[in-house]
Amino acid sequence: MAVNSAQSPSVRQGVLPTLERRDIWWVEPVLVVASLAAFLMYGLWRAWENNNFDTLRMAEHLGAAHFADGIVPHYLSPFYSPPIQDWFGSHLPISAAFFLLAFPGSFRATCYFARRSYYRAFFWDPPACAVREILQARRGSYTGEREFPMTLQNLHRYALYAIFVFVVFHWLHLVQAFLFHVHGHLHFGIGVGTLVFGLDTVLLSLYVMSCHSFRHLVGGILNRFSPSQARWAAWSRVSTWNARHGLFFWLSLLSVGLADMYVRLVCSGAIPDFHIVF
Repeated sequence: MAVNSAQSPSVRQGVLPTLERRDIWWVEPVLVVASLAAFLMYGLWRAWENNNFDTLRMAEHLGAAHFADGIVPHYLSPFYSPPIQDWFGSHLPISAAFFLLAFPGSFRATCYFARRSYYRAFFWDPPACAVREILQARRGSYTGEREFPMTLQNLHRYALYAIFVFVVFHWLHLVQAFLFHVHGHLHFGIGVGTLVFGLDTVLLSLYVMSCHSFRHLVGGILNRFSPSQARWAAWSRVSTWNARHGLFFWLSLLSVGLADMYVRLVCSGAIPDFHIVF
């Protein structure tokens, strides 16, 4: 909420004048900057590294003995999914992760909850409720998201369609995470990586399905729910998830980074993948 504090007698003067704010309101913006910056740097580093993202690839290059007991799990980092590096191979000029991270990145960047977070944290527009906007005095009029580049935020609904593809591949790779290569034969099993992938897949699905645009897609375009009770039930469920959209944003961001980090550690041999194979 933007507050015009220029004419208020209760405003404290200084770099960040506030209206009766004596609490540590600045903690949330600082944590948002630190969290998003850390994830962005980690994601760019992993894309640039372009290695240790596929256990089957590592087994082909280093042999099955590189893994504990010679059992090779079927783990693919979510940063490299869909596996376009397998589809196009050497024809890709740069790491496949740079292409792939752009799509979930655009979905998250245009997310309604994310806008609220990084507008406050990075742009200080405003940094918090009852805190004056730093650029307020320099801005002639409030235009919201009606001018470029903010109009690009309207692409969120189209980024939603693209993220559906990534959700489907997350589920496909989760199914693959139950498969283990033992002496050239496939066996069903459950490993720590399977559980990590399961957590990441569920959290990503909840994040996408709790999206405001998905909620509108399910039932917001209807004038009446009475002709379609199924749509009403679906819309009600999505509305319940929508109330926790911000929580799913952060949890899914953490889980996708955890899944990639786990695959990297297993591929590099830093840790073994504990599993039960049947």
